[in-house]
Amino acid sequence: MDTLKKSSQRATTLPDSASTAALQNSINSLQSKELPYSIVMCINGSPTSRLGFAWFTNEGTTGGKVEIVSGKVTDDNAFQTPLLTIEAQSANVYNLNYNSKGNKLLELADIPDNTKKSYTQHKALATGLTPNTMYSYRVGKEGAWSETGTFTTAKANKDPFSFIYSTDPQANTDEMFDISQRTTHAANTMFPNANFWLNCGDLVQSSDNNNSEWEYEQFFQTQQDIFLNKPFAPIEGNHDFSINRNFTHHFNTETNFFDYVNSTVPGSIYSFVYGDALFMAFSYEDYDVTGQLDSIAGWMRRQVAAHPDTKWRIAFYHKAMFTGSVSHQSDEDGRLVREKMSPVFDELKIDLALQGHDHIYEVMGPIKNKKLVEGAVSDRIAVAYDERTNLTAKSGGVYNVKNGTLYFLNNSAGKKKYEPRSEADMSSDKVVDATGLPDYFSLFTGHFGQDGNPMFSYISVSTDSIEVKTFEINASGDAIPFDDFKLVK
Repeated sequence: MDTLKKSSQRATTLPDSASTAALQNSINSLQSKELPYSIVMCINGSPTSRLGFAWFTNEGTTGGKVEIVSGKVTDDNAFQTPLLTIEAQSANVYNLNYNSKGNKLLELADIPDNTKKSYTQHKALATGLTPNTMYSYRVGKEGAWSETGTFTTAKANKDPFSFIYSTDPQANTDEMFDISQRTTHAANTMFPNANFWLNCGDLVQSSDNNNSEWEYEQFFQTQQDIFLNKPFAPIEGNHDFSINRNFTHHFNTETNFFDYVNSTVPGSIYSFVYGDALFMAFSYEDYDVTGQLDSIAGWMRRQVAAHPDTKWRIAFYHKAMFTGSVSHQSDEDGRLVREKMSPVFDELKIDLALQGHDHIYEVMGPIKNKKLVEGAVSDRIAVAYDERTNLTAKSGGVYNVKNGTLYFLNNSAGKKKYEPRSEADMSSDKVVDATGLPDYFSLFTGHFGQDGNPMFSYISVSTDSIEVKTFEINASGDAIPFDDFKLVK
């Protein structure tokens, strides 16, 4: 009888031990409710010595900071004596729409549309960094630190550099976010040493009153490994525009423009110099606000005047000033912006305009006075004509931008695509009346069409030239060469 009792005791002890171990493992895997997420580094002022950090936490988290150490480290012990500690400016962000009617996914099926959630945003600006130096960093607070990220400051000279340009990932479902992250991860894998990542807007799909913070969470979560290690230069698109100012909450770009430009979205207009290039980022979303476009023009003139010794002037923005997209070529706001701002581009001798919004591939120009600069294009390759994939039957080329601006759009980085308009359609009375450009098709000097795949461009800049190499991403996530061309001046 005693033996039976002992056997019974042993039988019940084993499950208890297993349960205890499982419970302890679960406890060990728990994360602090104050853990940072949606972490991003943004170019903020001179990339030789400054960098802006931003992240979200659950509502009510205080005491956030950034710790920075020299070199690349993998051990948290390296942060026991950080080189720099920057206290974050934190603010509660109340009642953001968590999900919209477009987020009909299995994991959100039980959450009513437009459910509200509150967060705390954190922003910190690192200054006094040493040029051309690698650093490691983490954000958060004691007991709630992020993973370690790295960055390298820009060189304090005109040496060559490179960046990734993509636009319009514009996702609102798991499937769409998977496509857009495949694009950026393919770019990051192929060009891990690109100095920064530039995006021309429409980071998410849901906008205005129907915005969705869940979409921003997915945008960051699906690419957090890249954001932890690559400075970002974003711009606001029309789908990023919301009454809750999600864009402003999430990105720590320079806001000095706010003293000069009548914009409703702080952080959506800024500039920086990298190598031998002046970059100017701006949003046209307030185009109908009295004086807005005049303010942007004046701001651009000040940036150019402040940096007379840069070889290249690059503008990037969302809504295309020149496009062949059926969806937007005849838009009234596009024509208004073009008629107001293209003379400013001519005046300031903008070399390259990187665009978004129209979800097709198009190389246009060089353009001045809304016309093609004659004799400025050489070495194009004749390819097969196709009424969808290439309406010019041209690819590649060398573009001399001494007397005009090259306008470029590399399709979209996500699933959503638009269609190109044919030469006959562009020449119709209806389109000419809408655009005010009777010879619009002549402006398309390079590859123009819709291939159907997401794309990104690797752009390398030296004092001698700007080289643009564009890749399309297939269903397996492989990057396939699509087009390449060069700018000279």
